[in-house]
Amino acid sequence: MLTRSFILILSVALVLCGILGLGRRAEAELVDDNTPIPAPGQPGSPMPGLSSAELDQWIRGRRVFDRDVHLEDGLGTPEYNGDSCRACHQDPAIGGAGNLDVNVFRFGNDNGGMGPFTNLPGGQVASKFRRPDFPGREDHDPAADVFEQRNPPSILGLGLVETISDADILANEDPLDLNGDGIRGVARMVDVGGGVMEVGRFGWKAFAPTLADFAHDAGTGELGLTFSDTSRGFGAQTDNDGIPDPEFDDGDLEDMIFFMRNLAPPQRKGSTNPLVALGEQIFSQIGCDLCHKPTMPGSGGPVPLYSDLLLHDIWPASFRGMAEPGADVGLYRTPPLWGIAETAPYMHDGRAETLTDAILLHDDEALAVRQAYEALTTGDREALLLFLKDL
Repeated sequence: MLTRSFILILSVALVLCGILGLGRRAEAELVDDNTPIPAPGQPGSPMPGLSSAELDQWIRGRRVFDRDVHLEDGLGTPEYNGDSCRACHQDPAIGGAGNLDVNVFRFGNDNGGMGPFTNLPGGQVASKFRRPDFPGREDHDPAADVFEQRNPPSILGLGLVETISDADILANEDPLDLNGDGIRGVARMVDVGGGVMEVGRFGWKAFAPTLADFAHDAGTGELGLTFSDTSRGFGAQTDNDGIPDPEFDDGDLEDMIFFMRNLAPPQRKGSTNPLVALGEQIFSQIGCDLCHKPTMPGSGGPVPLYSDLLLHDIWPASFRGMAEPGADVGLYRTPPLWGIAETAPYMHDGRAETLTDAILLHDDEALAVRQAYEALTTGDREALLLFLKDL
């Protein structure tokens, strides 16, 4: 687990990158209204079948997602992690995943690893930047003794994930492992106001039931922007930066959410190499598909995401990390595997540089599956990796 001093040093380095114009965060906007639309099947393309008017809205939403936010627009509350949505989501295209340089940070206290995990005043988020018009840069609570990085996940295809019903996600729960397969998946239940509970499906700990919730939360948490409607409990309506609230225009928000919902999912590469077919068989035989289910039923047909959208603990007993209501320490949502070859690094904090690294980190619920992988011949392991790279 990262030390507090390392986090502070890295934060200073990232701030210097922003000041000096270094690194991905300093890139200018990537698209305008005339930027070509990626062809069907290419990363960052729109869902097929959009009408002319819908495609126009998708283009507008892409511009909002890509748009740099400035201090006069309300950037920061006063702290923030990026100056655009695209800053953290652009691999392999706008709306995709992020590399290690755009990881965000959380912190808390877990009594030196003995537990229980406790939130400190101000919450878990440790922002990397601070508005220059706000003096000082407060240190994080000295009681913090556990830190966690979060790597930005890909948004490609998540509109289809939104069409999967709560009931179909809940149907795969088995928190007591009643079927004896070692897997204890549980859905994250989220209060969206007035005690109304919905299944969370977005974010590493499945904190957001809808992409609109995700957009509100990220808009405030990462950019420091305010919204007109936060009735579902995501985002903020006011802040203290002196810019009139709400800072995120309702029309722009509607367009951006439309863009996010209509980003086409990653496409299979369609390799005819027989080793890919063999790898797919091995994927099932050793139990990878117990959590990484190849498809889930959506309102428009099967969604080939390779996830069950449930929370699982695949970490050793010594793991230290963040806890949230309904998602205890070590519990993370099964990440979809579609497009995985183009979204390195892996795991919630990006600690795995390669797919092999990610597989070998699996423990606890996935221990038997990892051991089955380790028992494979070198050729079978290579076939499995070829299959994953074809997704």
